Amino acid sequence: MPPPVKPRKRVFVGCEGESEQSYVALLQQFMGVRAEFHLVNDLLNGGDPLATVDSAIKAMRRDAMKNRGPFIAKFVLLDSDLLGRNAARDEQCLALAKQHSLQLIWQSPCHEAMILRHLENCHDKRPPTTLVSEQQLRQEWPEYTKNCGKARLSQRITAASLARVARQEPELAARLICIGLIPA
Repeated sequence: MPPPVKPRKRVFVGCEGESEQSYVALLQQFMGVRAEFHLVNDLLNGGDPLATVDSAIKAMRRDAMKNRGPFIAKFVLLDSDLLGRNAARDEQCLALAKQHSLQLIWQSPCHEAMILRHLENCHDKRPPTTLVSEQQLRQEWPEYTKNCGKARLSQRITAASLARVARQEPELAARLICIGLIPA
């Protein structure tokens, strides 16, 4: 008789958009079927950082009502390009995240720039805007489309890519270490 399956530890990952959701699904795939953690990714549909964090809190409340167990960690992927437009809302965002133990992963300036830094010889690229990020990503990866699925992402993002980007993205690196995808 096989040993009982040990329940996986649940990690909430709030995703600003579908692109982030596909990225998180790829991270789960990298962890494999015997992973210690299960990444519960929830589509939050963007907005400014405060609206995104507020959506994440609502999503966690909905999940709690299903009695699936607690989250051992809670992350939200956010684009930093909307940060700084309204100082009061930014402060509220940070306070609300802290109050609910949400760890924010700022993608500078956007998700496409973070994806770009996963690619070979692009780890240190820091495009200044979302538009430039998208242009540079398409130069390096012409087949890339916004909101592509994990299958397409897996064509260019590998375990080596995660290690490469982790050296440039300390907030992301800390979360990848937390879920065992890269060594400490």
